[in-house]
Amino acid sequence: MALPPKNNQIISLDEASKYTSAYRQQATANAIKGGLFWKEYVQKLLDQPGCVAMRYYHGMNTDGKPIIVLVGVNDKGDDITDGILLEILPFCPPFCPSNKELIS
Repeated sequence: MALPPKNNQIISLDEASKYTSAYRQQATANAIKGGLFWKEYVQKLLDQPGCVAMRYYHGMNTDGKPIIVLVGVNDKGDDITDGILLEILPFCPPFCPSNKELIS
């Protein structure tokens, strides 16, 4: 499948806050609010030969917690599955930021 046209994916803090608030309003009280990807690993994913983008997938780990999996994407729109793939760790909570605009 070909890649879609490139669109500006940058949003404002206000938009991001509205989106995350809408999610939390429908989530259970103890739901995971987010997680963290370390820059060095994201950079390794993006630096793979032929990587022009990254894609995420929803998943579930062995503890039954929802996770996000990141994979590189080539210029044909295909996942680079023979390279580096990442999972979201650590979770928020308990590792949440002190500035609460996106989680409160």
